[in-house]
Amino acid sequence: MSSLLKAIRNRLCKLSGEDYTIISRCSNKIQIYFSLIGLLVLVILLCSFASALYFTEHLFHSVFADIGVGIVWGYIVTNMYVLFLYTITPTLLPTKIRINQKIKTNQFQLSFSMGLRIFIVVLLAIIIAQPLNVLILKPNSTALAFDIKQLLTSNALATIITIAVIAIFLLPVYLKYSIRKLGEFYEQKAEIKKRIIIDDYNDFKKEYKRIIENNISNYNKSVRENLLPYLNKLEKINPVAYQEHFTKINNELINDKIEKYEYWANPPFRTILKSKTKNVLSEQELLNHIYP
Repeated sequence: MSSLLKAIRNRLCKLSGEDYTIISRCSNKIQIYFSLIGLLVLVILLCSFASALYFTEHLFHSVFADIGVGIVWGYIVTNMYVLFLYTITPTLLPTKIRINQKIKTNQFQLSFSMGLRIFIVVLLAIIIAQPLNVLILKPNSTALAFDIKQLLTSNALATIITIAVIAIFLLPVYLKYSIRKLGEFYEQKAEIKKRIIIDDYNDFKKEYKRIIENNISNYNKSVRENLLPYLNKLEKINPVAYQEHFTKINNELINDKIEKYEYWANPPFRTILKSKTKNVLSEQELLNHIYP
């Protein structure tokens, strides 16, 4: 592959909505899938821009207004769509249901949430397709709404264009589900996410340890400073009692080392409880404890 094609592929991969750093570490096949998704996102951007541009041309009859609305509408639709694609991701972090299992590569499952998102995407595709119908087929009327209705009821090409736009919006969904079956990408993404969370959690524990130990040290210092005048008076009156109390205070005011206690076997994901081991004593040991 030439350097130009690689550069184009890399640019398209960045439009797919996923982390390009992970994509670049995967096989060429996975990179091609993501570049196709990025290409379709680019087509959606152009379709949204052209649709808004032609629609606003019937409203404002101003080149600057048409281009401005087209850019804003295209940007909004594309960002919403990329965010939608990003949500089509399997569960990557450990849960109580999926602790040490592989990334799920099952077929498309239509849940209520996914159904609602698909409905919104299809509705958005239909809305964007209608001004494109008028732009491509160019009826003689000047009433945009009438043209849209007339084309959908009387021209089969308008229906074909609408279906084609819907297919452009839905094809990246199919490609993202296909990437799951290829493995590699989501496995690497899961490892990176786990490493980031574990590193952040370890940093939190270090900061937690530092703050608590610093508070204990400050508390001990404050107690010593408050007791020092009384100890000095006691030393003059009774040196023996002073030494005894001084030793007890030093033994009590120790700058302890703190370690955060973990209730779970796999912090910070908290999906596996620590196993509780019980040491069961024998009958003789029980009798020895009762009758020493």
